[in-house]
Amino acid sequence: MARRIASQTITGGHASGGLEVLSDRELQVFELIGRGQRTRTIAEQLHLSVHTIESHRENIRRKLSLRSGTELMRLAVLWTLGRAS
Repeated sequence: MARRIASQTITGGHASGGLEVLSDRELQVFELIGRGQRTRTIAEQLHLSVHTIESHRENIRRKLSLRSGTELMRLAVLWTLGRAS
């Protein structure tokens, strides 16, 4: 169920335009956000600066047409939960 909701949200209910628009690094950051990691923790784990992670977050938000960081986190959690099941 979570996977279906996340998929429909990510694609806007369409078959295309989903997570495939994200780069490999953006997808990696997206997954870590979905696991509840904070920006600083993600930066340390990936050996990147906090600023770089913030840039990735903003790029993800823009590419997925999300309005806020909260929407990004909610979608990332749903997607991560869907992958776990």
